[in-house]
Amino acid sequence: MNDKVQIFREEPGFLRLFTLFKEKYRSLGRVGGSVSIVDFSYDEVESIAGFLGQPVEDVIDKGKVSLLSFEKELAQTGFADYSLIELLEAVLGESILTKSEESRLEEDKEKSFFQELKTAYPEGSWWWDWIESKPADSRWIWSLYKQDAAELRKSLSIVFQAFQALPCKDHKFERLPVFAQRTTGNPHFFDNNQVPGKLLVHCLHVNQQLKELRETGMPKTTEELNELLSIYGLMRDDLWSFVTFRGLLAEGESGLHPVWQASVRTGSVLNVPFKELLKINKIWPANGNKVWVLENSSVCSTIVDEVPDAPVICTHGQFRTASWIVLDLLVESGCQLYYSGDLDPEGISMAQRLKDRYPHHVTYWRMDAESYMKTISDEDITSRIAKLDTVTSPELSEVAAAIRLHQKAGYQEGILAELINDIKEEFAKG
Repeated sequence: MNDKVQIFREEPGFLRLFTLFKEKYRSLGRVGGSVSIVDFSYDEVESIAGFLGQPVEDVIDKGKVSLLSFEKELAQTGFADYSLIELLEAVLGESILTKSEESRLEEDKEKSFFQELKTAYPEGSWWWDWIESKPADSRWIWSLYKQDAAELRKSLSIVFQAFQALPCKDHKFERLPVFAQRTTGNPHFFDNNQVPGKLLVHCLHVNQQLKELRETGMPKTTEELNELLSIYGLMRDDLWSFVTFRGLLAEGESGLHPVWQASVRTGSVLNVPFKELLKINKIWPANGNKVWVLENSSVCSTIVDEVPDAPVICTHGQFRTASWIVLDLLVESGCQLYYSGDLDPEGISMAQRLKDRYPHHVTYWRMDAESYMKTISDEDITSRIAKLDTVTSPELSEVAAAIRLHQKAGYQEGILAELINDIKEEFAKG
């Protein structure tokens, strides 16, 4: 430190005063205002008063010191060649920026951070722009940025390189650890409890939102996470995800699948996991061209008992990866899907998802206001009504309005007889 300013470190009160000056300057963005010295000791005030050339009692009575007054006083002393901020920096041993200057500097650093990513991976600008805009789903990424920006840049780069090598680009599926080994050399690199694993999920989530042009939340459940990964050809568990059906035939690399064929011949129900579905390249109904799709397992089981020859699929609630594979292959075969779900926000949202995916191959089955009134229960769904905001299909607008009005859930069991009769009538036509 300059010997000339050492006096301010030795004299009582100046270090405290200068620290207060610094914070006032940072807050105002200029030299101005005053700082309180009411809790300073007599010796500290005496030292400051002496520098200002004012009686101690006057300074005590004021209880504060003006920054501008102090700077003007510098001109009358041996420190005339210092501005107040230069003096503070010399005494405190640090560069002093206003909060607005500090904020602008931080903004420049952030822009530089993302510009480096955009220069290295311009094709990933959609993800870099998303994070840079600081939406709620990226707050945790910004926490990582503040902890170690260089480490975050490294992780983002590796994750995006892996994104470019996703198996879905070749219309294939790959187990997540195998994908991690192939792209990073570490099978656990994308484990869900690791930062790169979370970044990969975020990357896929953002990409999917931009594709669908609608806002969806980050995956919260294991089922939602598995579903997101599967869209991009990644598998975490190829046995857990399964679909239940009866009356469907399939073809694999070796031709007609004998197990599916035996199921049709004996009228048996099959539970087929994701793992086995990957071996199938074609699916079609054993009878007709229509397939009845339900989410409720008890309703589906009853229908299977009552209409033995009907091609029926049960998704067991939300669509899993296995369900999508079967439905995709059925649509490829030119089948028409008749979907019926519970008449609540979740069931209506599922119906919308199905229509979004197969706009020309889905017929809503008893998903109307009249059916809702027959199935309405006492269950209050007020807190879940907002889920209907994602419903855009005109065919669902009437039932969605009825649900919003009554704010009660409707369940398929209330129209079970009608569902059974619909299928029987369809088969009677044939």
